[in-house]
Amino acid sequence: MMPFYTFKCPSCNIVREIQQSMKAPAPVCQRCVNASCGIHIPEMERVYGHTTKPQFKGEGFYETDYKQKDDDIRMDKPDSSS
Repeated sequence: MMPFYTFKCPSCNIVREIQQSMKAPAPVCQRCVNASCGIHIPEMERVYGHTTKPQFKGEGFYETDYKQKDDDIRMDKPDSSS
């Protein structure tokens, strides 16, 4: 099973999701090829989406075992308003 990748044409700015292997060459924008009668053949550019940080579940990770949460930090600080 091959993954879907998002590509964007630099000429017409159309965005498409294309299923292909990782090693396959960049696809060509058929809309631009048809509009220019094959004279201008732009390769589409791969678009990288925003990634989020991974969710670590279980023990043995810094995020779950050692990192202080904001609530813990606030409780440790003395209240300076009094």
